[in-house]
Amino acid sequence: MNNSEDFYIRLEEQLQNSSEWPTKYQFKFILKSNDSDISELESVFDDVKDVKISFRKSSNNKFTSVSLIAIMKSPSFVIEKYKLASKIKGIISL
Repeated sequence: MNNSEDFYIRLEEQLQNSSEWPTKYQFKFILKSNDSDISELESVFDDVKDVKISFRKSSNNKFTSVSLIAIMKSPSFVIEKYKLASKIKGIISL
């Protein structure tokens, strides 16, 4: 098993033990300020209702910080979203 799988397993356990599910969850990402990457990230959450998304560009406009808040069904659903987002080149999950 690789390090990222170990990370996701630990995260899922922590989420399971720290919240009642479903729960409101906040995702934070940093990615390059280009429309295609931002659109790709938004599409990861297309199947989630009532997602609140906010964007903030860096001072030099090269990067965008994206915060998403949504009601997530379970820890495994949160992990699934992180894994899908991680396919975007250069994205940083916070």
